[in-house]
Amino acid sequence: MMARDLLPNRLTDYLYELAEKFNAFFRDCRVEGSAEEGSRLVLCELTSRVLKQGLNLLGLETVERM
Repeated sequence: MMARDLLPNRLTDYLYELAEKFNAFFRDCRVEGSAEEGSRLVLCELTSRVLKQGLNLLGLETVERM
């Protein structure tokens, strides 16, 4: 839909909202050493993949680590 309608702002809005929500999750929820560590690590990995792929679609390179 985004590519067909030539509206990349929809993707940028989605990626920004995802980054905000992940930041709140990471701030509020302990990942390593928690009882839910496995599922939280999966959530972190999948969020990383979505952000990386979305930024790639926009022609932006990502770094592995900050």
